[in-house]
Amino acid sequence: MRTIRFAAAIASAMALSTPASAGFFDFTLAPYLGASAGQSNTDSCITGTCDKTDTAWKAYGGLEVNEYISMEAGYVDLGTVDYSAPAGTRDTHGVIVQLLGTYALNPSFTLLARGGMNFLKTDVKGAVAGASGRAEDTDIVWSAGVGAQYNFTKAVGLRVEWERYFEAGSPAFNGGTGEADVDLISAGVVYKF
Repeated sequence: MRTIRFAAAIASAMALSTPASAGFFDFTLAPYLGASAGQSNTDSCITGTCDKTDTAWKAYGGLEVNEYISMEAGYVDLGTVDYSAPAGTRDTHGVIVQLLGTYALNPSFTLLARGGMNFLKTDVKGAVAGASGRAEDTDIVWSAGVGAQYNFTKAVGLRVEWERYFEAGSPAFNGGTGEADVDLISAGVVYKF
């Protein structure tokens, strides 16, 4: 009799817990590809005069683990900052590795939140880099962002996002590139297999 009660209690607990956890623990493992383009904006100028905005883009592949979590890896080009007096440029680009959280409001509209560890190279050229004329740094740059996705079909969606890449570059002393936060506002297409 004790064994039957124990089995009934276990079966009841499992039956009651399934609806609450069904979405998070149901693995979909659906791969996808995406590409976005937009505008980058940096928060600092090495000199007094610079053009802080430029065209930027990213291409990525991802794996939807379940309906709430995806993993992404790809490449981002955060554009070029042009300096004058003294003249020079600052480019930031590299590999992105991010975790994407998703929350579907309905089958067509999904909210996004992301964060990650990115391997970005910052390259400063010209008189703005000092006597050497060039300074570069490849480092881990953390990022965070939010966005939304509109799904035209189960396979194709339009994604709009804002992301911030924190302290790209190295400290300016000792010939460094200088650190800058870079914002990226982008829109692009996602295709899920």
